[in-house]
This record gives sequence, structure tokens and C-alpha cells, in this order.
Amino acid sequence: MVIYKKIGIILKKSLSFFFITLLSIIFAQDTTKQISINLPSGIDIDLKGKVEFEFVDVEGEGGAINSTEFIQKIQTRSPYVRIDKAVLNFKILYSENISFRFGLRFDDDNAYVDKSYLLFQKPGSKLEIGSNRPAIALNREVEGYPLIGTAFWKGRQYHLDYEKQLNIMNMKLGGSVALKRPLAFDSPAEDDSYRMLVYGNMPKKARDWDGVTTEFGLRSQLNIGIVNILGWGYIGQLYDDYDWRLLYDQFTYYRYAQGQVLPKDANRDHYWGGVRTELDMFGFFTRAEYIISKDGFLDRDGFYVETRKSFRPSYLSNKPLLILARYGGLNIEPGGTWEAQLDDPHTWDRTMLTLAAVYNLTEYAKIKLEYYITGEETGDTEEKAESYNNGQGREYQPDMVDNQLLVQFELNF
Repeated sequence: MVIYKKIGIILKKSLSFFFITLLSIIFAQDTTKQISINLPSGIDIDLKGKVEFEFVDVEGEGGAINSTEFIQKIQTRSPYVRIDKAVLNFKILYSENISFRFGLRFDDDNAYVDKSYLLFQKPGSKLEIGSNRPAIALNREVEGYPLIGTAFWKGRQYHLDYEKQLNIMNMKLGGSVALKRPLAFDSPAEDDSYRMLVYGNMPKKARDWDGVTTEFGLRSQLNIGIVNILGWGYIGQLYDDYDWRLLYDQFTYYRYAQGQVLPKDANRDHYWGGVRTELDMFGFFTRAEYIISKDGFLDRDGFYVETRKSFRPSYLSNKPLLILARYGGLNIEPGGTWEAQLDDPHTWDRTMLTLAAVYNLTEYAKIKLEYYITGEETGDTEEKAESYNNGQGREYQPDMVDNQLLVQFELNF
């Protein structure tokens, strides 16, 4: 009965967006052509863009009447609508092999350059110089990232990255020299309440670059028919001394491991690596990925497995429909003695099940329906809950009540 009730709630809330779907169908144009500008100098500029606006609803009822005395609270449980982002992507074509690409991103808070890099591309090889995600990062077909995607390869970096196609079993080799991304915090899904430790974006202010370090990476990709395998590793040092001080301040057990030391004696070890396997068989595309990392005394690892299928159902006018299911986890100090702390969400082990459907309303307009079933190991115990506030007690929270529904419209032009 509980499952049927939740399904009913999801369908009921989704109906409020039905009129937006109708408007999207009415005003959509079946074209994906980008705008091209030809300058007198002979340089061509291609322009295309994307706007995402969405409806988000976190599990539970909002408002003061439903508020209880939690230590950890959701920022808002009431449904809300927002513009997630608006992006303009420019491609400046200097020649057949040389181009400069950058994107301008706008959201509810600010506007900024999202990526910018110079690309030298020839058959069988490419060289990228500038700001972009690590080369192993994936282009998503659904809105939600895997947990380890958010933690390790979502943030942008400044790098010099080279890739070469070999004539041996369809193999690719690549390497990069990058400025290491600083440690930061980001949300695992749409709600920002319980943030986790991630490799963030590069600083925007010059003063925040003090102590930046270099990260070196290698990768190898092998494609054998229906199987694709990618392995990679990155190594460097933590920021001096932003990264290790953040770990020292935010993780109680890190302070025990590090102890009181001078900055020159702090542990700045840093590496991360992983493997990704993809299988395309029987109409299903399945992907599995595993990542390990070390930052000073902090070890992390995580994984996900996902499968998806695209088809064109006749009852939806034979337009593309993508169905995806993904399950993954992210662990803090796996196999170690560190304990999660309820007051510090970045110390929690996490899991997330993502169920998603993406329907192409037109060639350039999509609707995404996604549901995130989140799991957290908060470190809370019944004894801690009963003894809270000199025995007055509080609610026992071994796991947060924060599953999330997303309905998003993506409009490309």
C-alpha cells in the first residue's frame, strides 16, 4: 500500500506540469541545426544553446506544521520550480583541425564561463588545452549524476590533454597534465541539504589559486566489439594548504590521524583512479564503473551499475524514449575505523538508486522524469538519540528521509 501511495503522489504532482508539456509541443520546432556565423576574416562561429527548467520535490510534507526537531533538516520539502541552467555554446573554427570552444552558463544566481578550451584535432588524435572536465568524464543522457561522478569527475579543471588512436585492437591512449581541482562540497542529487566531499571546479578568484598543485593522468581504452573498457589513474598532491586544512577541519578522525603538525609536514598525498566497462547487447546498454581515491589520510571508493534502453513506442508517436536504472554507492574510509557523524553529512557512506525516463517531445525538446532513492549511513544510534539534550531525546535518524522527484524540460536550440 505504501508503494502504491508513493506512486500516486508522484503521478499527482507530475500532472501539474502537463500544461507545460502541451506548450512545449505547440511551440517546438523540429530542427537541431546550429546557428553559423561567417566572418569576413574567414573564421566561422557555430552557436547553439540549451535551457533546462525543472520541478523538484523532496520526500515528505513541507511547511512549519510538519517541522520536527531534527539535527539534520531538509532545506525545503515543499515542491519548487527553478531554471536549472541556460547555456550558450560557441565553437570558433579557425581551420579544419583547429577550433576554440567555450560555453556561457546562466542560472538563478549568476553567469559565468562554464568551459573554454582550444582543440587541435586530426584523424586518430586530438589535443585539448584549457578548462574542461577530465577526459574520462561522461556526457549524461539523464540529469542525475552517479554518486562517484559527482564526487570525482563532475568538476572542471585546467589541463593539457592528449589522446591517440592506435591501430591495435581499436585502442586509445591518453595522458594529461592538469592543475589539481580543489576539494569542495556538492549535493548528490537536486536537494542541497546533505552535501558530500567532491573534487570541485577551479577557483574563480586569483587569490584562491595560492598553493595550487599539478596532477598527472594516464588512461587507456579498449574496444572489442560489443565491449568497451576504460582504465585511468591520476596522481599529484593536495593544495598547499587549502585541501589538507579542509580535511583537518571537517573530519574529526582526520585530525586524529594527522595530529598537530606544521604545514610543511602535513600529508599531501593525492591520487584517484578507476575502471569503466560498457556492454552493448540485446538492445540494452549496460555500464559499470569503480573508483578509488586517496586525499591525505582520507580514503574513498565507490561504484555504480546502470542499464538503459532506447525505443520508439507507437503509442508515443514513434518518438525516442529512453529508460534508465542505476544503482551506486560512495564510501568514506572503506574498511577503516572512521565513524560517520550525524552532524557532518560529508562523513556519511551513501547509496542512490536512480530511475529515469527521457522522452523526446521534438527533435530539440525533451522531458525528463527522474526519481532518486537515496540512502545514507549517518552514524546515528538509538542511544545517541535518547540521550540528546540531557536526556530530552530526539528522533532517531539512521537514514535521512530525502528521496527526490525531478521533472525537467530541456529545450535545445
